Amino acid sequence: MIPVIIIGGIPGVGKTSISGYIAGEFNINIILSGDYLREFLRPYNTNILNKSVYEAYRLYGEKNEKNIINGYLDQTRIMYKGINAILNRSIKNGEPLILETLYFMPEFLDKNIIDKIISVYIDISDINIHKNRLKSRINYTHFNSPGERLIDQLDVYKIISNYSIENSKNKNVLIVDNINYDETREKIKNYVKDKIES
Repeated sequence: MIPVIIIGGIPGVGKTSISGYIAGEFNINIILSGDYLREFLRPYNTNILNKSVYEAYRLYGEKNEKNIINGYLDQTRIMYKGINAILNRSIKNGEPLILETLYFMPEFLDKNIIDKIISVYIDISDINIHKNRLKSRINYTHFNSPGERLIDQLDVYKIISNYSIENSKNKNVLIVDNINYDETREKIKNYVKDKIES
């Protein structure tokens, strides 16, 4: 299997750094960020994507779980037009690729590629560890993007994360609780290795 990998998770769980590690381990030369894909699509969609995902609920009214999920799904449906196109091209061309994204919904993947990609979802169940990771990422991967703004939105992000995890169960997705960073990246590395060799 050619390693075409999608790694999902909300901000601060380790998507970017683990994607870089996995890319180095398996000689994958293409890493794409869902944030940059969204930024590319924003000029073509002035309504839904121009709001941060944690504000998308406002199109539906008050801040509650139902509206947060509806706003997230509105953005996700648009994003998956691009995500499916990217993954299909990678498979067709035989180009190893990692796509890391907040928008992780296996049910939106094209049916013809589900068995041809490797899917991983990263979570952090401990809220204090998660907050500390968001604070520290400015030292490693997001040099001009302090995590405090995102810490203030963790309640919204956790609703999104829980929804994505539920959607990923029984769908050939490795779900990892990234409490220990070194253990997490080794677990993902071994999972990818097994998938490539199977």
